[in-house]
Amino acid sequence: MEKMKIKFGYIACVGRPNVGKSTLINKLVGAKLSAVSPKPQTTRRSIIGIKTIKDEKEGKIIQIAFIDTPGIHKPRNELGAEMVKSAIESLKTSNIIYHLIDSSEGIQGEDIDVAENLKSFLKEEKIKIPVFCLLTKIDLVKKEILLPMMEEVGKWNLYAEIIPISALKGDGLDDLIETTERYLPQTDEVLFPYEMISGQPIRIIIQEIIMEKIYNYLHMEIPYSAAVEVEQIEERENGTLYIKATIYVERKNQKKIVIGKDG
Repeated sequence: MEKMKIKFGYIACVGRPNVGKSTLINKLVGAKLSAVSPKPQTTRRSIIGIKTIKDEKEGKIIQIAFIDTPGIHKPRNELGAEMVKSAIESLKTSNIIYHLIDSSEGIQGEDIDVAENLKSFLKEEKIKIPVFCLLTKIDLVKKEILLPMMEEVGKWNLYAEIIPISALKGDGLDDLIETTERYLPQTDEVLFPYEMISGQPIRIIIQEIIMEKIYNYLHMEIPYSAAVEVEQIEERENGTLYIKATIYVERKNQKKIVIGKDG
């Protein structure tokens, strides 16, 4: 029997806050690994999602480890600075970089800033990493608007590929994976077990889910002043999962917002 060809690589997803990085990785992996919220800067750490495709007919295995970076932005505080630093550090171990731009909002100044940061990074590190421009949320955009946008980003002389996608609808994702495969290096074996979908402990994934609910329901009262620590995870006899977690808030009066007036 002929040995199967294996391709493996790390892909860093970068972009300004709230362009759909977490939504894309969750969709590609097929599980919720990272918080998704309409509020920017939801991702505070790099989350690794793993997608493995085993094609017996074609005789190949493709494994991709996606890194969901915090949005690259101009930091206003130490937390913001650490988030940006984490995003840049993730690039160093990547085989491909996805730069996501929200096509429904058009090209913003921050998108250009991210592109310039990527150019500077590649030049300073003296490395060649293919960068894909992913124009996201195309389900919200008319083609006559999308095409000029693709022409504009093509003039930046940064991207190996420009691919329009909708993570929510799944549009363009098959093309994205097929194109990605061409750029992945060949290897002797996969790095992660086939059934593994995340390099993060279950504790971290649960923290992400809880944070998502806080952002979605309490973003007006508690914008970014909360943190979550999962202290205990226990499977009970009836099959349910018992989770004990602590939510930290910045001010005392925010406690009743989280747990309710009589909580």
